[in-house]
Amino acid sequence: MNIDQQLKVNLSAELEVAKRQLKSDQKGGIAALDKIYRQGKVPEPTLNGRYWGEFLTANFNPVLDSWLDIITKMWLPWEGKTFDANNNTGDNIFTNDGLLLGRLIWPFYNGYVADTRGRTLAFKFQTSRGQCLLEPDIEVLRLSFDLPENPPFLIRELVDQLVQIDDNFYLGKAVLKHPEGGRFCAAYFTLKSGLGSI
Repeated sequence: MNIDQQLKVNLSAELEVAKRQLKSDQKGGIAALDKIYRQGKVPEPTLNGRYWGEFLTANFNPVLDSWLDIITKMWLPWEGKTFDANNNTGDNIFTNDGLLLGRLIWPFYNGYVADTRGRTLAFKFQTSRGQCLLEPDIEVLRLSFDLPENPPFLIRELVDQLVQIDDNFYLGKAVLKHPEGGRFCAAYFTLKSGLGSI
């Protein structure tokens, strides 16, 4: 096993430890996720196809994060992402039971596209390699939602940033603009290849 392979194994194992730590010590769990993130690499080759998504934790403030974590464990319509490497674009994949809530929050957004049974594509993004917005010494795959068809509220200011931590396994930070200026990490998630079309 070479150094790169050993690193990937260690990062995957560390991620499982961090996920367990989040349940009892969110601050420590987030610190562990940040450490793993810094050791990741810009995805190579770039993502293409469909990927399972797992929401790990929110990162707004302890009280709100606790409520969001409870809600997302009971019900989370976001299922993952699909990527088109040739066009440097992608979409988020949602189960259809989240459409009503989406239409309530963004009543003028009409970019929903029927995908497969029980799923819908929405909130298109553009991909590019670049510096991490929060840690400029790290190179990441950026997913920018600043596109005319996306809703201005929350979505267009969102930039997801991915690093690769294992074969076809990625750790992401959802980065938003802070009301007082600058940017902050609003949530952590993972993507893993293998999301089928049915």
